[in-house]
Amino acid sequence: SGVEGCLSLPGLLGEVDRHESVVITGQDRYGKEWRLKAKGWLARVFQHEIDHLDGILFTDHTDKVWQADEEDEEVVE
Repeated sequence: SGVEGCLSLPGLLGEVDRHESVVITGQDRYGKEWRLKAKGWLARVFQHEIDHLDGILFTDHTDKVWQADEEDEEVVE
């Protein structure tokens, strides 16, 4: 798990469980298929952003949400 925030919910942070690694597949504008493996922070970012495409916010994944303070901002950076 890790701490996440979102520009859609300014000032809020939450503890969110995510997969450590993911495989993303897709097609480019010419229809050529591609595949990308990501782990760590990049895997977390992909999961967070794909959730947005499905109408899901990080707060939907956790009950541990709090108002950010200066100490929290240092942890997230």
